[in-house]
Amino acid sequence: MKFICFFILILFVGCISNKKVVTIQQVNNIDKPVVLRICDDKTAIHSLLYPLSYKIKKNKNIDIYYLDNTFLFHNIALSSGTGGCYLAPQDKNKNLSISYKNFNGVIKYIVEDNDTIKECLHKYYNEMIVKQKDTIHVSLKEFNSNFKENIVNNFFEGDSIVLHFKNNEKWYNVPLRVSFN
Repeated sequence: MKFICFFILILFVGCISNKKVVTIQQVNNIDKPVVLRICDDKTAIHSLLYPLSYKIKKNKNIDIYYLDNTFLFHNIALSSGTGGCYLAPQDKNKNLSISYKNFNGVIKYIVEDNDTIKECLHKYYNEMIVKQKDTIHVSLKEFNSNFKENIVNNFFEGDSIVLHFKNNEKWYNVPLRVSFN
């Protein structure tokens, strides 16, 4: 009986020690704009790049680095297929440290087939046509204040991301719900 209790205790402690290898905090980076891009045929806004930022640090004295991510769209119709989310360390070094490192990126939404989003963004589409630009930057603050209800809450909320980290042969996958507040 003591052996079974000892085995369960070791198993339990072993499982706990693998948790909390990294600490992740999503941060609002209001300095980064929302980027709108027009279709090649200039009939609509094709894509919307929404900024995403995290602060990440390791909690253990091991060599561990950020490898990649898997983005899960709540509204699959807005999925870009592959490469839904680009995320990279600000200092270009994917190795984690004991102190927080900034990771910045964007979520790519394909919006050209969504009539509701096209209607909401019509003002920006017209501006792009008049100025003959294929890309326009909208401040995150302006975008969220104008489209929190119509676009963000209805189409983006519920998105998730899984951040993948690697230490030698061990993989750590950390699922997170993306916040748009």
